[in-house]
Amino acid sequence: MPPPDGPRTAPVALSSLADAVDRAVAENADGQPARAARRLRPVLRALDDLPGGTDVERLRSRAAIELVKSDFELRGDVGAQLARLGELAADTDGGRAAWPGRGPALAGLRGLLYLRAGRIEDSLRELDDAVGSLDEADPIDACRALLNRGVLHMDRGDLGLARADLAECARRARDAGFPRLVFKAQHNLGYLEFLAGRLPLALERMEAAARSLPGPARAIALLDRARVLLEAGLVAVADSTLAEAAEIFAADRLPHDLAEVELARAECAMLRGDVEQARAFAASARRRFARRGDEAWVLRATLLGLQVETAALEARPDELPVADAAARRAWGSVSSRASRLAEQCRRSGRAVWAYAASLVALEADLARGALTDPAACLAALGPVASGDPISVRLHGRRVRALLALAAEDPVRAGRHVREGQRDLGVHRARFGSLDLRTAGAVHGTQLARMDLDLALASGQPGALLDAAERTRAVVGGAQRVNPPRDPDSAALLAELRQLIDGAREVMTRPSNDRERTRVRREGLRLKQAILARSWHRSGDVGEDRVGTVRQVRAALRARAGTTVLDVLEHRGELLAVRVQDDRVELHVLGDAGRAREHTRRVHADLEVVSNPLVPQELRAAAGRSLGRGLDELGAMVDAVTRTPDRLVVVASGWLGLLPWSMLGVRRGLATVVAPSVHHWLTFSGSASVAPLQVSSVAGPGLRHSATEAEEVARLWPGSTVLTGDAATCAETIRLLASPGVVHLAAHGRHEPDNPLFSSVRLADGPLFAHELDSGGGAPQLVVLSCCEVGRSSVRPGGEALGLASVLLRAGVGCVVAAIAPLPDETALRVMTRLHGLLRAGVPVADALAVATSEGTAADGTLVPLVCLGAPV
Repeated sequence: MPPPDGPRTAPVALSSLADAVDRAVAENADGQPARAARRLRPVLRALDDLPGGTDVERLRSRAAIELVKSDFELRGDVGAQLARLGELAADTDGGRAAWPGRGPALAGLRGLLYLRAGRIEDSLRELDDAVGSLDEADPIDACRALLNRGVLHMDRGDLGLARADLAECARRARDAGFPRLVFKAQHNLGYLEFLAGRLPLALERMEAAARSLPGPARAIALLDRARVLLEAGLVAVADSTLAEAAEIFAADRLPHDLAEVELARAECAMLRGDVEQARAFAASARRRFARRGDEAWVLRATLLGLQVETAALEARPDELPVADAAARRAWGSVSSRASRLAEQCRRSGRAVWAYAASLVALEADLARGALTDPAACLAALGPVASGDPISVRLHGRRVRALLALAAEDPVRAGRHVREGQRDLGVHRARFGSLDLRTAGAVHGTQLARMDLDLALASGQPGALLDAAERTRAVVGGAQRVNPPRDPDSAALLAELRQLIDGAREVMTRPSNDRERTRVRREGLRLKQAILARSWHRSGDVGEDRVGTVRQVRAALRARAGTTVLDVLEHRGELLAVRVQDDRVELHVLGDAGRAREHTRRVHADLEVVSNPLVPQELRAAAGRSLGRGLDELGAMVDAVTRTPDRLVVVASGWLGLLPWSMLGVRRGLATVVAPSVHHWLTFSGSASVAPLQVSSVAGPGLRHSATEAEEVARLWPGSTVLTGDAATCAETIRLLASPGVVHLAAHGRHEPDNPLFSSVRLADGPLFAHELDSGGGAPQLVVLSCCEVGRSSVRPGGEALGLASVLLRAGVGCVVAAIAPLPDETALRVMTRLHGLLRAGVPVADALAVATSEGTAADGTLVPLVCLGAPV
């Protein structure tokens, strides 16, 4: 006879065990299988001690199924876990009568195991069975089956079917009160937009999903977000996001997910050009997948490893015959392995992976001269699939161009290169964020290099200018990019402005000061949040913005006394195409690396020379170093810059940072640095028919800024002056979106690591470069009498960003700005002289040359002002 309390204690114990199983289900759903497994094993032992019955058997089946899920995530081994599920299915004690939903639960988990192992058809069969029994399934199993089948459909490219399953999962999970499953469904709907090529919408929906589930960041959400950012070209942000996800996956003992992170980080390293780190990440990911028996993912990691090896071989200098033989053997190994891998991927149903592997094999065969009929190979490839990831499409274009070259058809090769550049241009034009548009250029570097190769092989200097301009059009993207004007962004910007403006004293403290560290971290957080919101804005595909040598020659016929010099770096050399008096000449100027290093040192010396707080002895030493650096640079480019004419230097990337107007042969002569031929052609000589509206703005904290603004205004009758509390960010933004001339005298700051937050200080705080594209008009000329805001930071892919470059993108014809600190007295003297000359009708480049040379003559120091854009 049972003890008196027997019948009462069993239900209490069962209720407690059921609560534990529910917590384990939540932990599995939240990516914590180790914790779930530790909770489930004692539950199953306790259930063995309870009298049998429907509720006990049902709970035992649920706990056993959840434990299989936990163990699979922790250890893999699909075969062993499927065998355990088979045993559970054969267990009649916990059968349909005890739990009608057991069948759908088992089928759903089998489908998940097959999905994670890459066995797509097996997964689809099981998930179809589970979804077909939704009426019998427990609500959580119904939602899981729909979620996993939605993910499977995305994997297969069936986005319409995926959208239907994920939307139904979100609806059911919301009705049943499963917030984690609502989040997962919504997050995957965002990822679906990524697969559809709508990256801004993907990021927006992923962020909305993250907000729907409060708490710490979910590692899987970080991983997927990083994949979108990587596709967009934000390599550094993607990599830091992946590092954060890796820490969480490692702590939760999720080796499969950790390996996926390593694959993505290998791609980041590839785009950065860090082959060794890419190789290490790819190899580590492959080992993790292999230990778990994740066969399909082993294929993916192997493919990336071969792509890394290909990049390493392409970068290897093969100068000796023995090295050539070794390279041929290495290429032969890559070819055979890539061919085998392509076949394995085809058998596994991974068409995109198979195609990518076949491209690697073709590239290897081309490199070792093993293709007897490249034209036939090219024909067999067919057209590039528009739905493939941008990196796969561009690789396909490049291999097609290589095949055309091998078939002795350079014209066709050029067409493939230009089609690839158009692909990238369309891809990046979909972004409404300047941050994303400029970042995406990283995907086009190889095509750009091939375009220049083809131009050089043609023997026509003008073809090189045209090729360089095509690259700039892809790198530069559309001219105007309008950041979102939503309340959240405005609130974040106001908070950042207040933080920076209120912490000026704090930021003068030692770098290890706690309050300074806190302010820096909070500032970084706000900047990241502001940029992240801008990523949600979609853009429009516009017209190509490409200038040609033919247009340059025509323009120069109407502009006597002007020379155009297009400067570029290619395969380690500095090249220049000079167009003068209807002649087009190619000049090889020497080692680009040496010029880049001299440019870096010149900027460093300018910082020291212009800083009055540095001891006089150090400033003198820096001055001597500055002179040597300018002389070295001047000697390298002397042959192409020595002309009494106005010189327009078309230079992008780091070459735009070279201080062209400060070189000895150019001092006192009109020199303009244009971001592209197209910009110069568009704005050169432009003038307003109506009287110019001139506005002068003075920021706080400078001794002569208000005087300078008022002096400039006196030179232009009817001009607008903003000083004191009237010189706000909002008013200045309004002026910078209107035609005319804007003069800005204020503290300036270039942010090397975050150039879109380079700023000028106004009455209510800093005005950031990020804010300067309002979508309206733009001044013809902006004069920035501010320290160092003429500087730029060069992103991977070659795009330079800073305050001045953003203004040029926004449609400003010409920007006068400083590339180093500008003393107050010098600014007052040179700027008033500049505007006096402008008022007299002297073109801006000529006026700046006179004003700066007179400023140097006055006190012997170089005036670091440059004319950027076009000589309006």
